[in-house]
Amino acid sequence: MQARIAGLSLSLLLLATAGAASAQSSAPAPFTVERVLGEMRTAGIAVSVPADPPAGAIKASEDVEYLRRGAEVLRLDIYRPSAAGPRPAVLILHGGGWESGTRQMERGLAKALAARGFIAIPVSYRLGASGRFPGAVHDVKAAVRWVRANAKRFDIDPDFIAIAGGSAGGHLAALVGASNGVASLEDGAAFDAKASAVQAMVDIDGAASFPDAALIAQEQKRQGATSRFLGGNYVQRRETWFAASPLTYVSPASAPSLFFATNGKSPILPGRVEMAARLQALGLAAEVQDLPAGTPHPFWLLEPWFTPLVGEIATFLDARYKATKP
Repeated sequence: MQARIAGLSLSLLLLATAGAASAQSSAPAPFTVERVLGEMRTAGIAVSVPADPPAGAIKASEDVEYLRRGAEVLRLDIYRPSAAGPRPAVLILHGGGWESGTRQMERGLAKALAARGFIAIPVSYRLGASGRFPGAVHDVKAAVRWVRANAKRFDIDPDFIAIAGGSAGGHLAALVGASNGVASLEDGAAFDAKASAVQAMVDIDGAASFPDAALIAQEQKRQGATSRFLGGNYVQRRETWFAASPLTYVSPASAPSLFFATNGKSPILPGRVEMAARLQALGLAAEVQDLPAGTPHPFWLLEPWFTPLVGEIATFLDARYKATKP
């Protein structure tokens, strides 16, 4: 993957830094594929929106309601191979600093994974004040429970449900993957550890921990998306900074995990190397794939990064799925 994208570093580094600075402001611009595409093209970078799979390769069920919270209706989309299942599933969570973005941004990734044999499910979750921790993670775990409960309806193998996400969605995916069996992050009427458990996790450039010196310092100077999601900066909400960190929950019950890391100066995304190391220490499969210097933070949305990424994700999920079978 690195060999195909190593030549764009300087202009991409400038773009990544500028985009991250916008994301840290008090009034971030909405996170959309169109915005990312426009910014990259303005910077002179040759990018394109990924092509959909051939007609007839997949089946779609879109805008399916999975949860109501008061007046707020949460929906998901389901893309599956045309051939009958049961098949492994993967929920996909969009980015946007826990404040913007939509599941529709991840339909391209879902369709591509469906064409490779997975049932791929972009999921909406609450954003902004209503999604403030632990709201968004409650929604995502509810989505996992809904998918497992409806597995037969959609040809899903209920014994293998994975989760993936980019940026803020990557953080939520890592949190769900790390916290299998943790009752304190559930809001269902009756806790069932198996119902919301995931069997693999993919974090695409999302944080795995918050109490990091650089992030603490940044949020002390000016509260950004992290402090808004957590309800305050480190001094104001220290316990929440730990409670919302995937790293806090790593245990033998955690899911095997794959991390993709751009490693730019901004946004600050701590914890991935340490989380992978802790998972490995417990005998769980875990890997951090470092992208070439200068790769922009929202790289997964566009070509030339999209197709290699889909291949890496599919290979990882397929290996984990086969490992669960006799």
